[in-house]
Amino acid sequence: MTAVVLRADASASVGTGHVMRCLALAQALAAAGGRAVLAVAECPDPLVERARGAGVHVERLDAEVGSADDVAATLEVAATVGAPWVLLDGYRFGLDVQRALRNGGRRVALVDDFGHLDGYDVDLLLNQNSHAEASAYPGVPTCLVGPRYALLRPEFVRAVEGRPAARVDGPARRVLVTMGGSDPGNATTRVLEALARVPSEGLEVRAVVGAANPHGAQVAAAASALDRCEVIAPVEDMVPLLDWADLAVCAGGSTLWEMAALGVPVACVVVADNQAPIAVDLERRGMVAHLGWDRDLEPEACARTLAALLSDGERRAAMAAVGRGLVDGRGAARVAAALGAGSAS
Repeated sequence: MTAVVLRADASASVGTGHVMRCLALAQALAAAGGRAVLAVAECPDPLVERARGAGVHVERLDAEVGSADDVAATLEVAATVGAPWVLLDGYRFGLDVQRALRNGGRRVALVDDFGHLDGYDVDLLLNQNSHAEASAYPGVPTCLVGPRYALLRPEFVRAVEGRPAARVDGPARRVLVTMGGSDPGNATTRVLEALARVPSEGLEVRAVVGAANPHGAQVAAAASALDRCEVIAPVEDMVPLLDWADLAVCAGGSTLWEMAALGVPVACVVVADNQAPIAVDLERRGMVAHLGWDRDLEPEACARTLAALLSDGERRAAMAAVGRGLVDGRGAARVAAALGAGSAS
């Protein structure tokens, strides 16, 4: 039975995406007969409990992220559970961490988003983004690149199966706003302010406020300016919300692949450096409308873009088709197979 230590963190500053996609991989490993342990040095208690509720064992590390103590603690967890693999997902695991883990006798996998490191000393590298190219990682023995390897949790995988094509049924009315677990730049409030300017009768809005979002009061105030806006606490299963939405406004991280798989048209807001090339590439492909950086969102301009999308059913259907063509829902199973657990086509 293949065992893997998944090393990731979550906080208001780094968001929750690293841990959430590791959770998807952990569940895929378990489904393939393997075992995963999630090792965290920083992670909100509710997210830890969510992982444990999904059957994933979680180890808390008493160490500074990326330090020698972090490496030692991670190696100790790997030795305890007999894991030949350590998978790193986070931007503070540099070349020194990778080498130290390999020198400690472990095979190392790394989840990367934008090739920001000076070098890579790993056995396997995963970059699930549509602009990724293996040539960016010279010397890495195994590179898994592109949305073919997008890490989706089981509820999304199940929802993809047998899903009908998107309908073109005129103007849209239902908008989902979700900026991830933290939303440090308060993009949710700015998007709601823009939606208040959209001239659309019967507009319904649902805004998900992440567990690490510090702007709850401002979001609530912006929501009150809309006729029909519900502010929603984090939910474990996003599929019903995506099924409800005619259009989603979301951050440019891993959520995009969930939207793509389920055929939800997207207006994308960039909230971190690594998201900028993703948004640009997906707009070029026709999957998203790129609204720009959270810090630069201007309500009037944003409102015009959203109003145009809401009124254009054919464009939304085309966006949905591009997304579904990119993500088939089997990415986590493919990565699990590459780590030695089960097989996937």
